[in-house]
Amino acid sequence: MEQKNGYNQPNIGEGAENVPIGFGLSLAMNEQAMGHYSSMGEEERRSWLQRAGRVSSKAEMEELVNKIGKWQG
Repeated sequence: MEQKNGYNQPNIGEGAENVPIGFGLSLAMNEQAMGHYSSMGEEERRSWLQRAGRVSSKAEMEELVNKIGKWQG
């Protein structure tokens, strides 16, 4: 994690401002998923972002983020 203003900040990659809000919030609530997502390469992150863009409900987003939490890279 990166330090910013004295706080640890997960690195969710370049273009983080383009992360769908629901995806970012779900990641923030799942520490394991955030850790896995932060450790992914840009190509893998892009793949998950594309999947997140196709999600149509909160339950689907939570399911997607839970899959990231179980990701074994």
